[in-house]
Order: sequence, then C-alpha cells, then structure tokens
Amino acid sequence: MIRHTTVSLLGAGLLIATGLGAQPAWAAPPSNDNRADAILVEPPKELQGTLVDATLETGTDTSYCANTDASVWYRFTAPKRGAIIVQLDAAGEMDATIDLFRQTRSKYEYTDCDDTDSKGVATIDNESLEPGATYAIRVGKEWGSVADTFALRVLIPSPAPEPPGKDLPAKGEKNSVDRLVNPGDAYHTYMREGRTMRLSLRVNQCTSLQVYGPGSSGFGGEGVMSLPCGGYSLFTPTESGRHFLVVRAGKSRDKQPYRLRVATANRDDTTPGIFIGNNSKVQGKVNGGIDFRDLYRFDVVRRSTLTLSVTGGPSLRLVREDGSAVSRGEYIERNVSAGRYYAAVQGDGKYTLKRISRTITSSKVRVNGKRTATMSPGSTVRLNLIVRPAVAGRGVIVLSRFDPIDGWQFARRYRVAVNNGRATVQFRPPSVGRYAIVGEYKGTSTAAASQAYASARFKVQEPLTD
Repeated sequence: MIRHTTVSLLGAGLLIATGLGAQPAWAAPPSNDNRADAILVEPPKELQGTLVDATLETGTDTSYCANTDASVWYRFTAPKRGAIIVQLDAAGEMDATIDLFRQTRSKYEYTDCDDTDSKGVATIDNESLEPGATYAIRVGKEWGSVADTFALRVLIPSPAPEPPGKDLPAKGEKNSVDRLVNPGDAYHTYMREGRTMRLSLRVNQCTSLQVYGPGSSGFGGEGVMSLPCGGYSLFTPTESGRHFLVVRAGKSRDKQPYRLRVATANRDDTTPGIFIGNNSKVQGKVNGGIDFRDLYRFDVVRRSTLTLSVTGGPSLRLVREDGSAVSRGEYIERNVSAGRYYAAVQGDGKYTLKRISRTITSSKVRVNGKRTATMSPGSTVRLNLIVRPAVAGRGVIVLSRFDPIDGWQFARRYRVAVNNGRATVQFRPPSVGRYAIVGEYKGTSTAAASQAYASARFKVQEPLTD
C-alpha cells in the first residue's frame, strides 16, 4: 500500500515537472491592443492588421456604429487640407467597425464611424478635420463575430477639381473617377448662346455631371444643369463663352469609368424633328451615347387609332406637343385625339420606325332618312348607310325580314361604295311584312372600320280586310 502511494506521488510529480497537466498559456494580444500603443500612420499608407486575440481596453467605449468586443488602435496627423479617407477591408467573415477620434492629450473626441458592408468594407470619408491635429483610428470586431485579419488604408483624397479644368476634345473624353482618390474631373468647352447642345455621360454607376456657366470661379452647387446619374440631355446656353463640365464620382467605392461627349444638336435631335407621314416607315440608327435619340413629329387631323412600332432594339417614347406623356415601348397602339405628336426613338442600334393613323369612324343606317318607316305594297324604299366623319371607302348593308314564328331571317346583302360619308341603295319589298337593316363601314388605310349596332326598321302593310 505504501509502495503504491509512493508511485502515485512520483507520477504526479513527473506530470507537473513535464507540464503535461498544466493550463495552456494565453496568446499575446496585438501590439496596438491599447490606445496608448497606437501605431503611427503617415498618410497615404496601407498596412495589414489583426484582431485575433485582441481585447477591449478597459475604460474605452464600444464603437459608435456597432457593439464591439475587441479593438486595436492607430493614429495620424491630419493633412493640410483637412481631408482624409480611412478604409477597412476585413478578411474572411469578420464583421468590423472603424471609429475616428480627435485626440487632445489624454482626451478622445468622437468624430466619425462606419461598419463593414456585405463585402467586408467600411469607409470613413471626412473633409472637415483640423489640419495638423492628431486623430486616432480604432478598428473593432463586432460582438460575436469571428476574429480575423484586415487591411487598413489611410489616404489623402485628391482635391476637388477647380476651374478651368482640361479642354474637352471634339470626340469627348474617356476616364474614370472614384470616391477615394479621384472624386472628380473638370473640363471646359465653348458654347454659343441659343445654340442647342447634346450632352452625353455614359456610365455604369451613379456618376454625375454638372455644367457651370462662363465666369465660374468654383464648382460649388448644381450649376446651370446636371445629370445626377449620367445619361443624355439637351442644353441650350443663355450666354456665349467657355462652359465647364465636372464629372463627379458617386457613392460607390469602386472605380467608376465614364465617357463624356458634347456636340451640337442636329435637326433629328430636337424640335421640330423629322416629319413622318401616315402609312410610312423610316430607318435610322442611334448609339446610346451622344446620338442617343432621334426625334420625329406627325399630325393627327381627326381622332384616330394610332399604331407606332420600332424594330431593331431601340424603344419608343410618345408625347404630345406640350410634352405630356402618351405611351412608351417598342409597340404602341392608342386612340388619340387630333393634334401634333412627337415620337422619340432612343437607345442603341439600327431601327425601323412605322406609323399608321386611321381615323376613328362611326356609322348608322336609315330608311328613307328615318329610323322607322311604314309604306304600302309596291313602294320603293331608300336604304342609307351614313358614316362620320364623311370619309370614303367600302360598306355593307344587310337586310333582314321578320318571320312571326321563327324570328328574323337574312334576306339580302348590299356591298356599297361610300362617298363623302354616305351610301344609298333602292329596295322594293316583294311583299307585306316587317324588315330591318344594319350597316358596316369597312375602312381604308387611313380610316378605321366601324359598325352600326343599332338598326333601322320599316313595315310594308295594306289595309286590313275581312
């Protein structure tokens, strides 16, 4: 028994001596785990960091953008213009925050913050720092998130563009802007008072264009016109001189390529546009950029059924003379009132535009000029088809007779020529009885067909005899 105890004690001593039963040592936190040990950064600078084994320093608040349970620190001196960009790119699945503080001795004043998006990116873009002041950056891991490494970029953005910018070539300019280091590009070009210009900014993101008039000393405000998310527009200057065009990056953090062009408007770009006749078609081409739109006009003399179609890729936009919208699409069929209309073909590609307008008609039938009539046997009756408006074309009058047992029975069909809105046939009833007629206008290439749903009736009768 004593021998056994001795062995056990010796075994325990051996375990302790060899460390097999000891608790593992804690890994060391990052060197900048505490704000007193913040890493000095001299912008522009990109560096790698980690939140693995980081802690939340006692006496410091959590992030202003999200709850955090670990953080590391950096510091920098604000540049002369007081503008800085801090961007965090978190690795793996880590959710993180960045906070910016103004540091005055031992005091830290909150300035700005952001948390990572679905791509793991967080960005602070601040243009109001005090030049020469010290600022601290805290990178924090959101509560409950996995810890991982990150890339931190502290950048000085390029200054906003100032007049006059670069001369815009006749063929335009292709370039790119971005929110971080190149927020805008400026150009200038001469425009003449009253001469309508085409402006095109082709973009794949919400990149904007502002136009400033002659004599502009800066590029603040919206200018004399703008394209908030690129696109195409006409612009007619109110004074001659050098105009300035500023392309500005949108909110996206990605590089934003663009194509900027300015050109004089042609007769197919603005009013009066190109006239397109009825029952005709035209062919053309638009390119989605500086030649984004072709404008056509046409007149509708009477209330009509209008059919417009475009094939080849571009789309249609139909408006009235006052600019109010009628319809849009690749195929438009509408009843429209008399007036002047404009059809804009816009987009990219070759196209064929077709227009058909057919006057809306109505018709009615009469017997001897009346809806009802009574006559004696042997009389001749006039059957009238009346079409409004007074168009020409083909028509049909259908005559029926009434059988007292089996009802109305077909009797005869007259195919008639309509002239100045009227057609007349003569009919001599073969016997006494009740008769009815209906009529239909068949239409032409310029006038729509119509039907007379109401009938005209007449009776042929003789005196009653016993």
